This record gives sequence, C-alpha cells and structure tokens, in this order.
Amino acid sequence: MWPTCMKRHSTMLGLAVLMTAYLWSAETLTISALLLIFLAGITYWYRREELNAQRLIVITGCDSGLGYSLALHCQTFGATVMAGVLNPDGQAAKNLTESKVIVHRLDITDEESIRRFGQHVEILCNEKNHDLYALINNAGVMIFGEFHWQTEHQVKYQVAVNLVGTMRITQALMSVILSNKSRIIIISSHCAEEFLPGLSVYGATKAALRAWSISLRVELAKYGVKVISFIPGNFTGESNIMARQRQYFSEMQQSMKPESMVFYNDYFSRYVEYYSSVARQDDLKRVTNSSIYEIFDKALLNVNPSAVYKFGIILVFCIAVSLQDTPFALCSDGPPPKLLRVEGCDKLPCKLVRGTDLIAEWDFNARNDVEKLKTRVMVTLAGITTEYPYPEPDACKSLSKGECPLEKDEEVTYNLNMHISEFYPPVKLNVEFALLDEETEEVQVCFKLDGKVTDK
Repeated sequence: MWPTCMKRHSTMLGLAVLMTAYLWSAETLTISALLLIFLAGITYWYRREELNAQRLIVITGCDSGLGYSLALHCQTFGATVMAGVLNPDGQAAKNLTESKVIVHRLDITDEESIRRFGQHVEILCNEKNHDLYALINNAGVMIFGEFHWQTEHQVKYQVAVNLVGTMRITQALMSVILSNKSRIIIISSHCAEEFLPGLSVYGATKAALRAWSISLRVELAKYGVKVISFIPGNFTGESNIMARQRQYFSEMQQSMKPESMVFYNDYFSRYVEYYSSVARQDDLKRVTNSSIYEIFDKALLNVNPSAVYKFGIILVFCIAVSLQDTPFALCSDGPPPKLLRVEGCDKLPCKLVRGTDLIAEWDFNARNDVEKLKTRVMVTLAGITTEYPYPEPDACKSLSKGECPLEKDEEVTYNLNMHISEFYPPVKLNVEFALLDEETEEVQVCFKLDGKVTDK
C-alpha cells in the first residue's frame, strides 16, 4: 500500500522533500519537522483499504456497461464480488461466472427478487463468513423523449429503477450494512446537475437520487457507514443504456393522441430518426477508459473518501498559430492535427448554428501506410457520449490534399461538412473528430472541440 500511496502523491512528496532539505540546511529545524508531520498526515489521510477474499462487494445492474465492467474490475483487488443481473442466462452472466464472480438474478423493481437477493447476501455473510465491504448501486435506465411524449409506464419505470429500486435494495441490505459498517457507492449522473431537454424524467430521478444520498450520508455517518456518490460521466458509447430506445419511441408513438401528432407534425419523426440512429446495441464489452476506474478506486478504497467523485474530461487546449486557426483539445488515443480551421470559429466554444453546416478542414501526417480512412465523430453532452452517424464515413472521399492509399508521413488535408439539424437542443457539447485506419482502427489524427448549439 505504501508504494501505491507514494505513486499517487509523488509530486507532493517530491516538493515536500526538497523543501525539507532546504529548510534543514538552513537550520530551521522546527519548520522542517512541521513539514514532515504535515506530509505524514496527508499520507495517512489518503491511505487505502486492503481487500481480500473475505470482503464482499455487491454490485447491481451488471448485465452490461459499467456494472459489468466494475464487477470484473473489483475482482482484481482480490475481493469476492457478487453481481446482480436481470438476465442470468445472458452473456454477461456467463462471462462473470467464468471469472469467478458470484452471479445472482436481481430485478430491483420486483420485491420478491430483492428479497431473494438479500437473503443470498446474508447467507454469504452469516454462513460463509464474508464481510460486506461495499454495496454499489449501479442499476439504471434512461429514456430519451420529451416529457409530453413519454408514456406513464416509461415515467414510472425510470422512477422505479433509478430511484425506488435503488432505495429498496439498500433497505433490504441495511441490517448487513450496519453490522459490517459497509460503504454504499451510488452511481449518479451529470444529469442530476445539468438538466437537459429530452431527459427531464431521467434527470429528475437522478436529482432525487442525489438528494437521497446526501441525507443518507448524514444519517449513516454516526454508525460508521460511508455513503459516496460516483458520477462516471463519459462511457455511454461503451454501454447499452440506449439499446431499447427504438422500442421506447414506438411506445410513445402508439400512445400519442391524434391532436398531439398533428401539433408536433414532423418534429417528432425527425427527433425519432436522429436518436434512433445513435441508439444501438453493441456486443458486450468492458469500459476501456482507465480514468473512470482510477476515480472509482478512490470511492471504493480510500479510507476517508470524499462525498462525491466525478469523472470529467480535462481539456488541454492547443495555442492557435494564427488568428484564423481554431483552438482545440487533445485526444488521449491519437495525434492532433498540424493545423485546424473551422469556418467562423477562432475561439471556443464554436457556434453550431441550427439549420447550417459545420465546415472545417485540418492538416495532418499519416502515421503509417493506410489503404482506407474512415471518419469517426463522438458527441459528449452532459457526460453522455454517443457516436454521431456521420453521413460520409469514407474519409478518403473528403481529402483535398493527398489521396488513398496514403504513405507513412504523407501530408494530408481533410475537409469536413457536418449538418447541424434544426431540431438539436440549444446546449453546450463537446465533439471529438477522428480519422482512423479502416483496417487496423489505428487513429491517424484526433482532436476535440467545445461547441454550443444556437440559432444565430
């Protein structure tokens, strides 16, 4: 644990050692001693728990995405992990079982399912001598659609899963939690703080969950139970949280009154068309963003955890080489362009005017020999990332300098023309543009832009 702690606080340690050496040589021994005591105190405060097979971690919502990933991740610490899944015959359940994770069916909207799940946890603790170290409330559902469109069932379903279900499973395990002085980690959302059109119900459930967690934290603190909120942010592209969106839209349309269909005219159909294009069900996979795990580990392991841990992308802006060049943020998985020019944008956020086209070009050098290039556009809104269905994925057709196949280090200019639909909500967002080798998926060039959808 000590080497790990030193690695996490290496900068602080280095500065403290240098300052101590200086002060010591200056014979200011009292100040040096105080500085060393301060360093020791910081190290002690940020120490981490040691996990072992006796310690049990229970996670809900492990059929895909973050829950599935966290179940596998938590096991790497040597703990015993119990994963709640809605489909015990699904691929996630099979993979988790093969990885020695205890899998148990859990529907947090069903009282009997919750009761059986709770009984199994009690058996593990009372008969198998496990200590419940943490309950991770991850199960959740998100439905896009304006409030007037959503059916009563859809509204109740989001409340039942995101809020009431989380309360129920926590209540069912409360006796075990209190006796073990466990910690409760609640997976929250940016939508509890940044309310978005189309997610009014989802945002309301997450805001209510946030209020509940704050009160619960105060109530349980005197019993030695820690309650922590974790906001994972950007991982939707690696989960299936929008997999049933097309079905939800169909239900909305079937329940919509004729006068409402007339009122919304083609706005509803265009809205459905857009969000259906970004809603998809991918093959089961783990979340790959290491930063999410690093921040989650603080919530899981810190002896003195913060009340809230939030994952956010830190944007490192490049300096424009001229007034006509557009500043941008770096990507983590690819080199930036040599030069970027976005029409009408020399400072951020770029205005994305509804009903117009975003026109840009950038220069870069091919990292290796490339037969074909493809375009990838990822949009992040309030921490939720989805892939934008760019109409011309064949990037070779949009090169104004150079042509496919490309040779390594060849200078290339790419031209982008992306339509900003008139029904986009007026919000701030972050857009990542990347060109990839179609065969190897290696990123040839990548950058991020802050934008704001506006009417003028």
